[in-house]
Amino acid sequence: MSFYLSRIFELLFMPPGLFIFLLFLTIVLVKKVVLIKRLLLFQMLLIYVLSISTTTHHLYALLETISPLTTQQIKTLDNDVIIILAGGIKARAKEYNRPDVGYFSLLRLRYGAWLQKQTGLPIIVTGGIERGGMTEAELMKQVLQQEFAVSGNIFVEGQSSNTLENAQFSQQIMAQQGFSKPLLVTSAFHMPRALLAFQQMGKTITAAPTGFQHSEIDYLPGDFIPNSNSLRENYLALHELIGFCWYKLRLQGISQPPAKQEAVKKAIK
Repeated sequence: MSFYLSRIFELLFMPPGLFIFLLFLTIVLVKKVVLIKRLLLFQMLLIYVLSISTTTHHLYALLETISPLTTQQIKTLDNDVIIILAGGIKARAKEYNRPDVGYFSLLRLRYGAWLQKQTGLPIIVTGGIERGGMTEAELMKQVLQQEFAVSGNIFVEGQSSNTLENAQFSQQIMAQQGFSKPLLVTSAFHMPRALLAFQQMGKTITAAPTGFQHSEIDYLPGDFIPNSNSLRENYLALHELIGFCWYKLRLQGISQPPAKQEAVKKAIK
C-alpha cells in the first residue's frame, strides 16, 4: 500500500507531475483572470528554478555532506565486510538482451570493487527489485565477478525493496556470517538516508560515498539557463531530501517500546 501512496505523492508533488497538477488546479478552480496570471507566473518561476544548475548545486550541497574516504583512511580500515546498495535496474538492455544494472548501481559497484581490491574484504550486495527473473543483487554479483574481476566472497541479499529493508536484510546476513563492522557503499547524495537506516542495526558503520554530484559553483551565466539535465538532477535531489526527512521522522519511533517499533517499521515499508 505504501508503495502506491509514494507513487501518488511523486505524481502530485514532484516534477513534472507537480507542474501538470498545478496547471490543472489553475484551469479548473480559478476563475479570475488576474489570479490565473499570478498563478501561471508562479508556476513559470517554479519550473525555471527547478531547471537551472544553480539550484542543482545548492540541493546537492545539502545532501552530500559526508566526505569521501582518503587513501590513508582506506589503509587503516578495520571493517570486516563491504555492503553495496543497489541503485536501480533496467528491465532489458538491448545490447545484452537481458536485464542490466542501472546507472547508479554501476557507479556503486565500480567503487565497491575498487575498495574490495584495496582491502580484500567480502561483499554483500543488496537489492530485491526484480526484472526479467533476476534481482538487482543477483545482477550486481554478476557484474562484480565478470566485469570487475572480484574473486572474494559475495553474499546476495535479494529481498529488499527500499533502503530500510536493505539494512534489515543485510543485518541477517551479517549475523549469519559474524560480520560486525560494515563499510557502506552508496551514492554520496543517498548516503545520509542510508546511514539513518543502517545505524538502526546498532553497528559501527563506515560511510564510503561515491558518485559525487556537487561541485563548487562559480555563478557563470550558463548556470542560470534552464536545461533538462538540471531538471532531472533536481528531481533526484528533491526525492532524496524528502526521503531523508521521512526516514528521520519515522525512525524516531525505533527508540519506543517494541509494539511501537513494529508499527514504525510497517509504516516505512
